[in-house]
Amino acid sequence: MLKKRDNKQRQPDMRILLQNVHTKLYYCLMDSWTANPVAAFNFRQAMQVLDFVRNQNLRDVQLVIKFEDTQWDEIVPLPLIVAAISPRRTL
Repeated sequence: MLKKRDNKQRQPDMRILLQNVHTKLYYCLMDSWTANPVAAFNFRQAMQVLDFVRNQNLRDVQLVIKFEDTQWDEIVPLPLIVAAISPRRTL
């Protein structure tokens, strides 16, 4: 007999973080950085990271996608000129 699948299947725990490429520290809030990815600020969407990097004129940072199972973690280097791929949006 087959079991029914639970309609509320658990989504994978994924966090989108910003990391300094030299120090390997993750961005927290209010210009603070941490070595602990759990304490880091979760941007939730890649575009939020790009907007933040552009608005703060940050350099030498990369986007890190962290999963519960670390074998799936991804690091995405950010270009020097983020403004070229993340144009300023007007509201």
